[in-house]
Amino acid sequence: MKKFIINSFVILFIITFSGYAQNTDDAIRILDNQIGFGGRAIGMGGAYAAVANDYSAIYWNPAGLAQMRKMEVWLELSHIRYGNDISYPYSRNEGDKIYSSSSSQTVTKFNSIGFTFPVPTYRGSLVFSVGYQRIKDFEYANEFLGISDQGSDRLSFAGVDPDNPEDVYDFFGEDVEKEGYLTDEGSINQWSAAGAIDVTPNLSVGLGLNFWTGSSEYAQSYNQLDKFNYFNEYPADFDNYSEERTLFSKYSSFNAKLGSILRLGKLMRLSVGLESPQTFSVEEEYFLDSKLRFDDGFEDNFEEADAEESGIYKYKVKMPFRFSLGASLSLGTILLSGSAEYMDWTQVKFASDELKELNRSFATDYRETVKLRLGGEIGLPFLASQFRAGAIYDPTPLVDKDFDWDRKYLTMGYGLLIERIFKIDLAYVYGMWKQATFDDLTPEGTEEDVTYQKLLLTISFRY
Repeated sequence: MKKFIINSFVILFIITFSGYAQNTDDAIRILDNQIGFGGRAIGMGGAYAAVANDYSAIYWNPAGLAQMRKMEVWLELSHIRYGNDISYPYSRNEGDKIYSSSSSQTVTKFNSIGFTFPVPTYRGSLVFSVGYQRIKDFEYANEFLGISDQGSDRLSFAGVDPDNPEDVYDFFGEDVEKEGYLTDEGSINQWSAAGAIDVTPNLSVGLGLNFWTGSSEYAQSYNQLDKFNYFNEYPADFDNYSEERTLFSKYSSFNAKLGSILRLGKLMRLSVGLESPQTFSVEEEYFLDSKLRFDDGFEDNFEEADAEESGIYKYKVKMPFRFSLGASLSLGTILLSGSAEYMDWTQVKFASDELKELNRSFATDYRETVKLRLGGEIGLPFLASQFRAGAIYDPTPLVDKDFDWDRKYLTMGYGLLIERIFKIDLAYVYGMWKQATFDDLTPEGTEEDVTYQKLLLTISFRY
């Protein structure tokens, strides 16, 4: 009888995990919650579209490259610290007790490298730039332990008759102890080439071509224990179920970014930016190892590698146009700037036929957002230094979420110019927001208060 249970479980195991992964979150996460790069830019909250006078203009606004009169070599490192306080809220028989835990993750990365080449012209400006930059990090950690009667979707079969011992047992309905640990690591990157020209004395335009790459490794350890021995009748004397899951994802795409900067005298600049639609190709490779144990010592474990499925799944995601506006005001040694970035997340679509039925969820579960950035810089010429501060308000694309779910960042930075050619820029980012995580193993989900910290060190050399 138990062998029948195991065999039936293996069948469901293969079917459910071969269809695992793809939902609207997998598409949204590719572009959602981008911070950008560049020590000076991030120190000013990323409100850089109308400033953009270093290599990072290739990301913020390629038209800004036209301001550069010297060759530039650019290098950048980043250090990220991700932390969250986790609430595991469901416990029917314990009076809705909240279980609390915390987790953290740190990582140091090489963040960008770039080269900028002005071309001598009779009048105006012609500048080209090439390079690589990380523009989004997937860093995440979640660790929880609690009591739930939600079981696991993995351990529930449709059409089960719990009164019939010949049926596979339904693991819903009684309290079990559930423990999980999740991590996600990786990034979305750009390999870029851009050029900019002055089309009039006061108007610059630029075009950037971006080849996007990226990867992430999502790992999950899960354990479900019959702590209170509610499951004690043969053949349903379940004791413990454990699972180790790893999902490797690769991303690739191509798009173009068009930007412009209009100079209104010496004090003010306005910018307009447009990013073309693009299609991301995603390839996922998954590995899974599970074990089911019973009170009498009987156990079996099965790995996805034992199944006939290849363990690889491919699909495509279409992203719509994105628009940006920016402005900056220069008052002597004081520089103020702001920008707004618009995206309609309801227009994101799966391009693969087998996933198109999910596309209606983009229109119902997501919304348009406008990301706001504000920043400023004060220069101290006698110290060859600049002090910076900024803020980012990044609304969640999910509908029906309150202000706590929106990402808020505060930034600060410092720049030092040495011998007029060597520059060091430091930036610090502190972010906070609320989010929830759930999947087929934990359908009740966890609630998390997230803190995000990032340090950037940029070194540039102009000659």
